[in-house]
Amino acid sequence: MMSTEECELQDCSLDLAKIQEREPEAFRAIKMTLNHIAGTYGDKYAAGQNIIDTKIMLYDKKTGTPINVYQVNRYLQRYITSGNKKSYLINDLFKAIHYLVFEITRRVKLGEVDNVEHKI
Repeated sequence: MMSTEECELQDCSLDLAKIQEREPEAFRAIKMTLNHIAGTYGDKYAAGQNIIDTKIMLYDKKTGTPINVYQVNRYLQRYITSGNKKSYLINDLFKAIHYLVFEITRRVKLGEVDNVEHKI
């Protein structure tokens, strides 16, 4: 019998296979985004370092949303600004997506959402 984690991984694998089959470029974009996020676990977001635990702030019930939304806007604004050496860099899109994932994770941790939010 598979554990819950194994079932979730299998479900993700099936979803990714469907995306890869139907829209290979979207699959590649998702893969690139996952690689970016996975690559951050050795940097300032990593636990156990003797620095400020940034994730505590990002997942906080009161301050998390403003921080995450600000960061998403910051990276998207920099992405669309022209004439700067940091303009139009794909890495800023990865960073914006990562902060969106932080916000979704914050809401999951608080029990505000499970899988799908109700339509209004």
